Amino acid sequence: MTSDKTRLRRARLIERVRSAEQRKAASEAHRAEAIRLKLEQLSERTHSLAQLYALRDTAADAADLRGAAILGAHLRELGHTASRQASAARREADDRLADLAAAERRLQRAEESRRELHRSILDQLGRVHSTPARKTGPAS
Repeated sequence: MTSDKTRLRRARLIERVRSAEQRKAASEAHRAEAIRLKLEQLSERTHSLAQLYALRDTAADAADLRGAAILGAHLRELGHTASRQASAARREADDRLADLAAAERRLQRAEESRRELHRSILDQLGRVHSTPARKTGPAS
């Protein structure tokens, strides 16, 4: 019985550890998705600003035109940088989601293992108690 208690206690501990892993993986996946979304939005806004400045035709002289061209070039470069960062964030988010899926599978296996162990212990106890006892003592 003691070994059964020990095995069950260990199975529960493993299940709690897997549950904590799953919660941590979910938190990291959520954080990575939030970063990815912010970077993609930043990239889109920067590209639209660059296009807006490229289409602007309100330059009064060459200095205004040159300033607008420089600003547009800087905005395009910022847009490309933001796009690269968004791509890296997308890959990171995908990796975190894969980690989350793996953690959920490990948690599920730990839960199933604990349930099977519990069932087998109950079955063993049921068989032990259902065994008829021999009659001892003087025959009446």
